[in-house]
Amino acid sequence: MKPGATSSPPAPDVAGGAASSRNSSRLWLWLAVLALAGLPACSLLVEHETNQCATDADCAKYGPHPFCQQGVCVESGLGPAGCFYGAPGSDEQFLNQCTTLACVPFDNCARLGLCNGATLPPVLPKP
Repeated sequence: MKPGATSSPPAPDVAGGAASSRNSSRLWLWLAVLALAGLPACSLLVEHETNQCATDADCAKYGPHPFCQQGVCVESGLGPAGCFYGAPGSDEQFLNQCTTLACVPFDNCARLGLCNGATLPPVLPKP
């Protein structure tokens, strides 16, 4: 290099940069695919046994009321949290039993047309 001459940085390798980025994207894609493929086997990998359970009591550690089905703990869908599970022995237990039902909101305003301060229609007289 001649004295007084300035050196400029080398031009970026556009083709190499794009290829590197593409290879990195492919690597992440394959890692994601492998991670998702392994999810169904996760509980068997953690347990290290072919059967997770023999009775429903063996599944209690997995959350609210799962049950044992063919050696695998399965979510029951029972709720809500803190509900009574079993044969009720009192009115309180009966009223707080676990269920698979869900509360669905009902829009009385739209159904009955009583929105924005509207009043009920007059009662019809008996014929």
